[in-house]
Amino acid sequence: MQNINNNLSLLEASKRIFSLALPMSGSQLINVASGFLCMAMLAVLGHEVLAASALIFSTQLSIMVSGMSILFSLSVLVGHAYGAKDYATVGNYVQQGWTLAILISIPVMLLFWNIDAVLLFFGQSKEIAAIVHAYFHAFVWAVIPGFLSTCNMQFGYGIHKKMLIVSTSLMSVIVLLITAYTLIFGKFGFPKLGVAGLGYATTAQYSFFFLFTTVFFFYEKSFARFELFHYRVHQHLDHFAKMFKIGWPISVQMGGEMLSFFVGGIMIGWIGTVALAAFQIVNQYYFLIVIPIFSLSQASGILVGQACGAKQFHEVKKLSYASIAMVLIASSLVAIIFLLSPKNLASFYINIQDPANLATVHLTVLIFMIIAFSQIFDAIRNVLIGILRGLFDTRFPMYMSLFTIWVIGMPLSYFLAFPMRFGAIGFVIGGMLGMLAGVIIMLYRWHQLSKQYPDRV
Repeated sequence: MQNINNNLSLLEASKRIFSLALPMSGSQLINVASGFLCMAMLAVLGHEVLAASALIFSTQLSIMVSGMSILFSLSVLVGHAYGAKDYATVGNYVQQGWTLAILISIPVMLLFWNIDAVLLFFGQSKEIAAIVHAYFHAFVWAVIPGFLSTCNMQFGYGIHKKMLIVSTSLMSVIVLLITAYTLIFGKFGFPKLGVAGLGYATTAQYSFFFLFTTVFFFYEKSFARFELFHYRVHQHLDHFAKMFKIGWPISVQMGGEMLSFFVGGIMIGWIGTVALAAFQIVNQYYFLIVIPIFSLSQASGILVGQACGAKQFHEVKKLSYASIAMVLIASSLVAIIFLLSPKNLASFYINIQDPANLATVHLTVLIFMIIAFSQIFDAIRNVLIGILRGLFDTRFPMYMSLFTIWVIGMPLSYFLAFPMRFGAIGFVIGGMLGMLAGVIIMLYRWHQLSKQYPDRV
């Protein structure tokens, strides 16, 4: 851990956050960019596959994040123990994380295996459901290695082994892209599997990441102090309980948020394939920028947690102020890009000069203009939630996130989209208003909690 100055300046706090958030963002952006390219490969298979990919993306994200987000508590707990130089406890948490990852994989795999029945129940067409079904019957084998990889990633972030995570992510993406290209299009003598090929390629990616990092942990001498491979899971069930206690509100909160994307995809599907295609194009860019914002949120939580673990409570405010300022600047720059270049962004996925795509392009441009503002609200809200997690305050963000999404945002989206007949535009506006309510509530919560932390030693 870095040496701690008695009085941390905002500049130094920003540097500390940036030094952790940058490689975290790099690692996640590598993965998202690879998914970006894989979706472009699927788009070559036809407009119907592109429309189905919106459901594939929203469904996979909703369910996987709901499951793995309980493991996000690992980086905070590891950060606390690492800040206190309690290395054996760090190892205890990692082992409990591996155990929890395997346990939560089972229901997730069952859900993916039967996802076509869920989609048909919600009124999706048989043709779209069949494409999604083919993908998830291949992707189901990626769940266990995916959750185990999340544990290794959270552990690496918690002890500042950032470059290991980034370099392994880069190698695993190379595995993904080569395998996806080979299996989607049937290259190098392999069968042409279409959307299923991407599911098998993702399995290969996650498996490589987990095996490579685990082998590195085993052979690298600096990891011996954590005793990762000295089995003692049954001796420290209190650590399992603590991880679950902190993690389940994170899981419920993020699960509720991701479920809103799934339900949103279902509702957009009711409007039609043009709306679904436009929604998918914007979502690809939206999640491309959400990833670095989420990394900044995680970095803030880890560093706040380490400051608390090291009993440097005067750093909490400075780290928080720096995080909020950084995310405000970053999201404002993104908003400018969305407002000034929506057609250029859409052109990566569809031919904007083709008259057949005119309706999709027009709707995509309008959605980009609304998302430009809602992503600012969402970015600030996410960073505030990360800071609160570093203080082990996970239940309030859970309750308020569920409230602002499901009591404010989603009903407004439905009301504006269908009874008011504003369609996809009304749906996105409703979501923006929910985000605005969320950031106001989280700012108030942080203002109240920050009063107990001093500005200086």
